[in-house]
Amino acid sequence: MKLLTLNADIIPSVRLIGHVSYNKPWKHFTRTIDEYLLYIVKSGELYIKEGTTEYCLKKGDLLILEPNIKHYGFKESICHYYYFHFKHPNIEQSKGKSCAEILNKLIENRKHALASDHFSKYEDVSHIFYLPKFYHYESENEIIPLLINADNDFYKKYEGYKKIASINLLKILIKISRDYISSKIDTNEKHFSKAFIKSRKLLNYLNNYFMNKITREDIEQLFESNYDYLNRTFQNITGYTILNYLNTIRITKAKELFDTTPIKISEVGYLVGIGDPYYFSRFFKKNAGMTPSQYIKLRSETKLE
Repeated sequence: MKLLTLNADIIPSVRLIGHVSYNKPWKHFTRTIDEYLLYIVKSGELYIKEGTTEYCLKKGDLLILEPNIKHYGFKESICHYYYFHFKHPNIEQSKGKSCAEILNKLIENRKHALASDHFSKYEDVSHIFYLPKFYHYESENEIIPLLINADNDFYKKYEGYKKIASINLLKILIKISRDYISSKIDTNEKHFSKAFIKSRKLLNYLNNYFMNKITREDIEQLFESNYDYLNRTFQNITGYTILNYLNTIRITKAKELFDTTPIKISEVGYLVGIGDPYYFSRFFKKNAGMTPSQYIKLRSETKLE
């Protein structure tokens, strides 16, 4: 499979996005353009030839056409697809590395990403993403809403609409890269130890269910392992014990709510999984170094300065 590398530190420049729905057989016209073109098929089939290579795109398929290479339709079909016309100064063909070398690099990137501290203010561990030129995206319900929202926002033409379109495209490209990487390495467990896989699943569980009451017994039952064993392996990979990680999530989310909403302290406690307001105040002070009221006052004074 042909791969492209994308420098995600640079936001692509979108010129045009949209969607086309042909209810009668249609064949793509012939052209050569000086920009990239992303096609994502929602339904039907799209037959495109780029240079000497023919592609048949079906539901869920995507194709990245490259600049200055002639492309055209080679067969009529009924289809509904989305498209992005864009430029980017740092998309390159992945050359000089074998498939095994690329796979090993993807595995290391995924391991570093999952073990990184997402509470820190530092950047991602890697800004280079691998993009398949031609790929089938299984999770249609995940990507189609992004396409619809990007399309709708673009044609409202509010201020900054092209910048928003460019940011939306970057988000879509990163999701494509993630999905591709997952298809290559997540199902191949030989690349990951059982401890790593369990710790990754536990991390995702804590991120998704921190607002619920979570006990040692719950974790042991869900992950079919001794809690102390899970705690050790989790700390080796993430740098946090299970409890410290859960507390950090709750404090971080509580601060976000205090910073962005006027809701009561007791409601914030409930939303982060601590229903007793008195216990939440003690919990917050222990982990944040001040009471919720003191934090709110400090943030208010900071905003006024």
